[in-house]
Amino acid sequence: MELRHFRYFVAVAEESSLGRAAHRLHVSQPALSQQINDLEDELGLKLFTRNSRGVELTEAGRAFLIGGRRVLAAVELAAEQAQEASKGERGRLVIGSLGAATVSFLTGILARFREQYPLVETTLLHMHNRAQVEAVLNGSIMLGIGFYRYVLEDDEEEQVSTRLLFRGPVVIVYPKNRRFPKGAVPKFKDFRHDKFLSIAPDHAFGYEQWLRGLCERLGGFEPDITALADSPDSLIGMVAAGRGVFVGPQVSILGRLGPWTSAGDIYLLSEPESHFELFAIWKGQRPLEPIVPEFLDVVRAELGSPEVNEEKAANSDRALKDHFSDT
Repeated sequence: MELRHFRYFVAVAEESSLGRAAHRLHVSQPALSQQINDLEDELGLKLFTRNSRGVELTEAGRAFLIGGRRVLAAVELAAEQAQEASKGERGRLVIGSLGAATVSFLTGILARFREQYPLVETTLLHMHNRAQVEAVLNGSIMLGIGFYRYVLEDDEEEQVSTRLLFRGPVVIVYPKNRRFPKGAVPKFKDFRHDKFLSIAPDHAFGYEQWLRGLCERLGGFEPDITALADSPDSLIGMVAAGRGVFVGPQVSILGRLGPWTSAGDIYLLSEPESHFELFAIWKGQRPLEPIVPEFLDVVRAELGSPEVNEEKAANSDRALKDHFSDT
């Protein structure tokens, strides 16, 4: 039984005439009659009785008409939904993100995306950078948001595509008992003898490599990493306890500004190239699902260009800016 059998049957039932149905379907009457006979033979049922005025449904035919109309309606709906999905208006979007480093801006973006694309089912999964790369490559997520400089293997760089989404300032948070001379503006190299906190690779894969590279570039020193945290709460607690200093993107601090300012003093790094970059990543060796560029357009509209949002990030939060001026 094929879809055309349902179309032919419904047309004949609605027209009560093979001739009128053939004209409606743009087929010959003998060909239509043959298709109806084939359908009845396959079902082992008589769907119509013939009379002088045309054809009339049997009881079996009336029952089959209800189901036939449902089949055609379902096919039409499926075709409409497929068209919407091909335009990025319907479907699903599975995103991997870093959590603390993205939550301060990503929640607003997801809400805006929902407003513009209400028929898209969006799922946000918290996973570190390495897990995102593997998930993109195996197809379990469609898009990742993270930093990938120290994460991609050589043979993976050609398998993925990336786009810079965000460039923002970097801050250093140090315990309250860590003092500087009054009026002095600390430089990053002033922390070369401090103990540094890092994040366990299971929670922030690539962070330690990023930290070591930043210390080398900005201060010319190798950091003394003495403790690993497994969550933002763990980091905040260790800073408060005087275990060491933490260096990270300002955007992750903004998400929990109150606890961070209670735990330590915060200084915005001003050295050249003291910035943090977030990228979008997706599988590059297959056609991009239409919904992905639609989402990236919303991200771009909300964040602006990386150059613009770097400046905005440095000045957007008044409470943090006031805290910087106090320190």
